[in-house]
Amino acid sequence: MLELVAEVVLVTASGALSPGPLTLSAVALGMRRGWRAGFLEAAGHAAFEFPLVIALALGAAELSKSDAALSAVGLAGSAALLIFSALLAREALRSGADWQRTLELSGAPLLVGLTLTALNPYFLVWWATVGLKLVVDVMLAGGLCLVALMYPVHVWLDFAWLSLVAHLSSKGRALGPRAQRALALSLSAVMALYAALFALDSASRLFP
Repeated sequence: MLELVAEVVLVTASGALSPGPLTLSAVALGMRRGWRAGFLEAAGHAAFEFPLVIALALGAAELSKSDAALSAVGLAGSAALLIFSALLAREALRSGADWQRTLELSGAPLLVGLTLTALNPYFLVWWATVGLKLVVDVMLAGGLCLVALMYPVHVWLDFAWLSLVAHLSSKGRALGPRAQRALALSLSAVMALYAALFALDSASRLFP
């Protein structure tokens, strides 16, 4: 059992700790809300991920392997990231001390976590391939109940990582307004890059 726990922690760490839309948004939202933004983002992420893991355990992996479905998700994710990127850039360019105040999505980190997870095709591909192997191993060891019990062994990494990233980002509030704007604009640019990558990946699936 300890070997299985180690497998789950070490393998899923590769996904949880990798830079991506969730990490970037945790940095952006953490500048204003601190570690709570990352924690709530992780909760939104888990709200989508846990049912997906159970679905995989019940044999629904094929649904995540459809090129058409992944393309649709990827295009929707690209649009969501572009919107988030544009809103962040707009707020960063506003003059005055409250340039971060009105970013609507920043008021709902739970929704951001849920949305960026559900619309991330790379996340779905990871669970349909690498994650599926973990689910099968856990199923063979103890069935569906063990899958549910083992899920916290994985998801605590997301809570710890996103909370830490958001907390460290909140320390950036000690920076001057120009430095904060530069950081926000940089994050906006990287989000736009991910949006382009999502769109290109979706197009390559539709037009191989």
